[in-house]
Amino acid sequence: MIRLRVRDTGLGISPEEADRIFDRFTRGQAAAGSGFGLGLAIVRELVVAHGGTITLTSEVGLGTSFLVDLPAAAGGED
Repeated sequence: MIRLRVRDTGLGISPEEADRIFDRFTRGQAAAGSGFGLGLAIVRELVVAHGGTITLTSEVGLGTSFLVDLPAAAGGED
């Protein structure tokens, strides 16, 4: 597996928002008024399409961490 982690020190995502933050057209409270709420839904669809998973941990006021696990490609023959 290949693991990617993206962290920020922004406003964070509440537990209530975290349950649905990967749904289409969902924006966190802090993002109200900006964007269409599609970015994380698209990321999740791409990750899942490649056989991976995406999860988040967050604390309001301290930021959010997204963890993406993707299967590593097997070495091919030339």
